[in-house]
Amino acid sequence: MSLKKNDYTAETGLTNAEKVNSSFSEPLLQEQDNSESTIDLVDLFYALFRKLHYIVLSVLIGAVIFNAFSYFFIKPTYQSTAKMYIVSASKDSVVDFSDINVGTSLTSDYEQLILSYPVLSKVLVNLDLDWSIAELKSCITIDNPDDTRILNISAITTDPRDSMRIANEVMDISIKYLPDTMSTNAPNVAERARYNKVKVAPNYGKYTFLGALLGLLLSGTVILARHLMDDTIHTAYDMERYFGIEPLTVVPENQQLFDGVEPEKKTVLKRWRA
Repeated sequence: MSLKKNDYTAETGLTNAEKVNSSFSEPLLQEQDNSESTIDLVDLFYALFRKLHYIVLSVLIGAVIFNAFSYFFIKPTYQSTAKMYIVSASKDSVVDFSDINVGTSLTSDYEQLILSYPVLSKVLVNLDLDWSIAELKSCITIDNPDDTRILNISAITTDPRDSMRIANEVMDISIKYLPDTMSTNAPNVAERARYNKVKVAPNYGKYTFLGALLGLLLSGTVILARHLMDDTIHTAYDMERYFGIEPLTVVPENQQLFDGVEPEKKTVLKRWRA
């Protein structure tokens, strides 16, 4: 049957060829819309797998950048800890159950008073530190282990010697200040802070892991985004999946054919011009 350009239907004004094409394309478009509404996880996995070398490179670059940043731009810090033992004995060296309860209840009060202005200001004067009260307070932490009457006074600075001096000075001043303020017995020195050369921060392994994880997430996101936004046809399988049409044949792209033809054309042109 031959189709002519002027072969229209009386009702729709379409040619028979256009009518056949429209009836054929409607179910294909519906199938295409249904396929586009779902995401093939296997296809996404292969999309990532094909770009695995870019992902590995991004992971390595992120790990190296974050490790270098933590090493060159973050100053290492050191921690020293002094320990006080809190007890309220009312009968010379004999400690009864009520004294233990009193000592436990005093621990919370000591934590607040140790970081008070009178104690910290004396620490700044005695150690001749050109810091503010807020800066000194930010580097001191008070910790009370569970079910104990021991206070850990820790100082974290960028100099291990300053950390040791601050922790010991805070403890020495607190031992004199707290009994006068609270009218209790002075706490005992359980352990003085020592010089500690071990860094507590930054954690180079943590920064390296964060950099690698960030590189993995960024590279994966970019690859998946480009894959999902790519609407071009690359293979015969794409043609069949998106349009429901199985190609009759595929013409391979062979660069050698073009490489073999072009030099001959150039030679003919040169001879003709000569």
